[in-house]
Amino acid sequence: MEESAARKEACREYQSSLEDLTFNSKPHINMLTILAEENLTFAKDIVAIIEAQISKVFMTIDSISDVNVYVCICVGPGLVRLFPLSSAFIQSRWMLSDG
Repeated sequence: MEESAARKEACREYQSSLEDLTFNSKPHINMLTILAEENLTFAKDIVAIIEAQISKVFMTIDSISDVNVYVCICVGPGLVRLFPLSSAFIQSRWMLSDG
C-alpha cells in the first residue's frame, strides 16, 4: 500500500475509534494505544487527531460556559486539576526541566 494511502487509512481508523470512545473504557483505550503503536510512522498525524478531539471538548466547554455562568464555575476546578496532571505526565515521560 502506498504511504499516503496507508496514512489516510491509519488516520481514518484511529479517528473512528477515538470517536467511539464515549466513556472511560480501559479496553477501548488499550485498543487505541495498540493502534497508535502499530502506526508509529504516522505518530504526528495521530497526535493531531487527538489534539483535535481535545480541542472539540474545550470549545464545547467554552460555549456552554458562555451561556451559563454556573457551568463555568463548575468546570473551572476540574480544568485546574487536569493541567497539572498533563504537565506532570509530560515531565515524567520526557524529563523536561524548567531551565
